[in-house]
Amino acid sequence: MTIRDRLLDPGLTLTPAERKLARAILANYPVTGLGTVASLAGRAKVSDPTVVRFTSKLGFASFPSFQDALLSEVEERLRSPLMLTGRQPAGAETHPSLAYAQGIVEVLAAGQARVQPGEFDRAVEALIGCKGRVLTIGGRFSGFLAGILQAHLRQLRPGTVLLTGAAADQIDQLVDIGPRDLLVVFDYRRYQADVVAFARQAHERGARVLLFTDRWGSPVASCADIVLAADVEAPSLFDTMAPALVQLEALVSAMTERQGTAALRRIEAFETVRATNRVTETDGREPDGGSGEAR
Repeated sequence: MTIRDRLLDPGLTLTPAERKLARAILANYPVTGLGTVASLAGRAKVSDPTVVRFTSKLGFASFPSFQDALLSEVEERLRSPLMLTGRQPAGAETHPSLAYAQGIVEVLAAGQARVQPGEFDRAVEALIGCKGRVLTIGGRFSGFLAGILQAHLRQLRPGTVLLTGAAADQIDQLVDIGPRDLLVVFDYRRYQADVVAFARQAHERGARVLLFTDRWGSPVASCADIVLAADVEAPSLFDTMAPALVQLEALVSAMTERQGTAALRRIEAFETVRATNRVTETDGREPDGGSGEAR
């Protein structure tokens, strides 16, 4: 469990002063926690002894041991692909495709221990209950996840927007973002500066923020209302998006079930329009195995 996980644990009981400390650390995580006791106390406007007691409450023997844990997280979260050359599929006797697939299965299984059902349910309710628009945004690779989610959401509710294209066009979208809107952000290590900046400005304009990130946590977490974390390590030079995709699809499935007949009516309307316009090769005839979304 990372220090961010401990700070966001709903079971952690905090005093008003400790809540100030937690907010200060999360606001610029993990940099804020890497200074002196006095600097952290000053930023949070609490006493030095409060900082020491707080780190003890989080399970650390001393403030230096708390900082050692933070430094370990920093080292892990900032690794580039060139620093991950040792993460190769094990078992030379196994074909690479099978070895990699097995590695991802293990990642998915291990990630189940970090699932927070309450946070997941809050995400479902936020998407269903949003009175304004649902906007999705992501980085260089995670932007594809944002596109997949928006394509699904469009079938379940009106008023969904994928923020993509030129940076200037994305920035212009900030003008119309307000308190009724929900911004869904996908941001994984190494976190993308423009995505972080956009999320923070949308939050300042009153929008709620739902963040999909890794277990170390994008800086967007400091302004997010809901955070869903997934493992990204893979037996490869590169991180994997597979656990995040599973998380996304589970969310869409839960939304569909929760909305019941309302979701089915909207999906049927889409199918009617698609069939009229022969969008897919199977329009007008039923393929083996039933109907499905065109990919």
